[in-house]
Amino acid sequence: MKEAGLSVGIDFTGKCDRSPNTLLSHVLMDFALKTTNDNNALAERLFKAYFTDGIYPDLENLVTLAAEVGLDPEAARAHMSDQTAIEAVQAEVMKNSRSTNGVPFFIMNDIPAFSGAQDPATFLHAFAQVSK
Repeated sequence: MKEAGLSVGIDFTGKCDRSPNTLLSHVLMDFALKTTNDNNALAERLFKAYFTDGIYPDLENLVTLAAEVGLDPEAARAHMSDQTAIEAVQAEVMKNSRSTNGVPFFIMNDIPAFSGAQDPATFLHAFAQVSK
């Protein structure tokens, strides 16, 4: 995995020695999307923090990472502590878990499409299908 990552500019260091429960990370991604209509920078930072920097995604570290990408850290903390927001993300996870059997998992036009690494032709076919 390390070699494959390096070939595309990702350094999987293995510095983080435990697997996280990613629920709060997903709640933070939800916050970013709702407040900025974009969570790409946050997603990139979360992956780099865990896989390269060895930063475990607990509440305090997630607040710090949110601030690093320009999100209001206290608003992010409040959202990740909001039981309603947590339950909404959990419900979304449960809804999608029935059809998700691998990562990454792709949804196109709110319809589960496919999971796992795919070749470009698979994406082109899926884009053609959803654009009809």
